[in-house]
Amino acid sequence: MKNLPLPLDETTISEHLGRQIKSPVRIATLNDTGIDQNLFVKTFSPFFEQLPWDPYDPKKVQIELLEDWFPEEKQEIHTHFKPYFLGKESFEALTPWTHRLNPQKLEQLKSIQPWRRRSVSKFRIIEQEDGSLNIKRHPVPQFVQDVDEADYRSWPRFFQEAPAEHVENELFRQFLAVAFRTMQKARKTIGQHVTKAKIVVHFMSVKSTTDHPGDNSPEGAHEDGADYIISALVINRINITGGESQIIEQVANGSKEVIYSHTLQPGEFVFQADSRDEHIYGTDLWHHVTPFVVDDLSQGYGWRDIIGFDINVWNDDE
Repeated sequence: MKNLPLPLDETTISEHLGRQIKSPVRIATLNDTGIDQNLFVKTFSPFFEQLPWDPYDPKKVQIELLEDWFPEEKQEIHTHFKPYFLGKESFEALTPWTHRLNPQKLEQLKSIQPWRRRSVSKFRIIEQEDGSLNIKRHPVPQFVQDVDEADYRSWPRFFQEAPAEHVENELFRQFLAVAFRTMQKARKTIGQHVTKAKIVVHFMSVKSTTDHPGDNSPEGAHEDGADYIISALVINRINITGGESQIIEQVANGSKEVIYSHTLQPGEFVFQADSRDEHIYGTDLWHHVTPFVVDDLSQGYGWRDIIGFDINVWNDDE
């Protein structure tokens, strides 16, 4: 199901599906929130060129290639995945396999370059007695997602913190308030008034080339390990086609169904419940974004630039 007019929520999706989606969803534009959409996109659009490259993606691909090329030794190669991925082993640790590659495959392995740029920042938000929000930034010593320990995303990664210019400004604070209020409203549907939240923010820029589609979800349909997410607030779509955001329901037998899809344009975003929502609301939502390709091949490459938000209820004992 796609192409419904924005804004929409789980009620609208339920009506079009003919069955109830219980977990909260909101797909909207910045203008829908009262934020000046043109100003926001114009202000944040240049920031993505300043982001550092994510060094982790190429390492994962290199290990996967070696496992494909040496299937009989896949288990042994995989023992190097975590230490190599986390920088505890160098490329030389893979020598037992790389020295057996022909020159073409060795060059292919070494030539894999990062395709994703990113930064991270963290905020704690407390609603005051008068209803105003106290928003404070806190350091992010390492980034860990609350997913199964067998999932590489559970391993501690280190990303550069977002410059103050990117996140310590009034426009960004306005959207942090939107994220908090949207979460707060979602929690009220189960009779809870939440006054505290922790939000981890990701600025992310993903490159697509004529040889390789851009892929913001190489792991496929997934959850991020947060209570709620804004999977993407899109800022730039530069010379690309594709990149469709999908909201997915996992049902009792483990199968997954796309219940809504939409190619977010600059200034549009998706909010949804993430992990553990099946126990809280009764619907198990996942998400995915499809790969995207270069539109004008003569330009050589394209970009999809987003801001993502992991939103967690902040308990008093934390």
